[in-house]
Amino acid sequence: MTAEGLGSRGGRRGRRLLLVGSTTLALAAGAACASEAELPGVSAGDGEFEATPEFLADAARRSSGEAYRLEMDLAMELALLAESVDVDWQVMSGELEGERYEMTMDLGPMFEAIGEVAPMPPSLGDADLTVEMAGAADVMYLRAPLFEAIADMGGGAAPGGPLGDLARLGSDWGRVDLTRLGDGSPLNDVASAAGVQAADPRAFLELVAGADEVEELGDSQVRGVPVHGLAAEATLGEVLEASGDDPELYTERNELPSDALEVPLPIEVWIDGDGLVRRIAYEMDLGELVEASEEAGTVTPDTFSAAVTLDFFDYGDDSIAIELPDPDEAVDVTGF
Repeated sequence: MTAEGLGSRGGRRGRRLLLVGSTTLALAAGAACASEAELPGVSAGDGEFEATPEFLADAARRSSGEAYRLEMDLAMELALLAESVDVDWQVMSGELEGERYEMTMDLGPMFEAIGEVAPMPPSLGDADLTVEMAGAADVMYLRAPLFEAIADMGGGAAPGGPLGDLARLGSDWGRVDLTRLGDGSPLNDVASAAGVQAADPRAFLELVAGADEVEELGDSQVRGVPVHGLAAEATLGEVLEASGDDPELYTERNELPSDALEVPLPIEVWIDGDGLVRRIAYEMDLGELVEASEEAGTVTPDTFSAAVTLDFFDYGDDSIAIELPDPDEAVDVTGF
């Protein structure tokens, strides 16, 4: 992105808001709080509900073994250089069936909200700002018109590295052979290398399954389904890793102080009567982290908060049947 592409002072303000907004997507890859309601007691699977780490781990593992749909909503509020952005939108949706998955991320509403307070490149006006991901245990497909739009911001010249490879794909599918890559969560690692925070829901289920302590939250509803809540705790570093990012990069780039990765974050998990996770939720007021980052010399917003809702639904629905792109029509980008 160039200064000429965005303009003068307003352009610099837009670039900074874009940077902060993108960072928020990585920091806030969790879920928001379920509303309270008076509902009957909830049992889970073969046993009664228990406010224990073991019960939570069982629910997370049971959920990972089912086909389901998911939606992630992000509510973000930030203020920078006398301008503010307040946006609430569905950032991701998708389906998982066994080892197969398909997901779509849409960053359009975030860019639109930023464009209301700071000049944005004209090329983003009607651009497709989505990223599609699909795959299985041994392959991942990416289609990212978003990166083509970002390349257009610089005059149409695709940048180097993985972002450039994806930009040149345009609306075509790229294929990644996961058998030729190293260990790790394939969906997160590959998408992170491409500049996308995938927020692999399976990683979040694994995160809550490893909780050492839990606290009972009571009864509520998620999408009309009775649920019972448990509160667990993770560190900011663990949440960043689950959201598909490398926590250490934030400290290496001086975007966060090193001790920020150990900041504890409460996570809410809402479980239905079959012992299936229906919502993973948390919200963050990052004021203290902002102050610490300012001390490290980083440009930071005056207000910075985020809340995300990751909902799991339609468990076991027979209509969930994921078809992957034709491998012969996808470009092999494994080497990026």
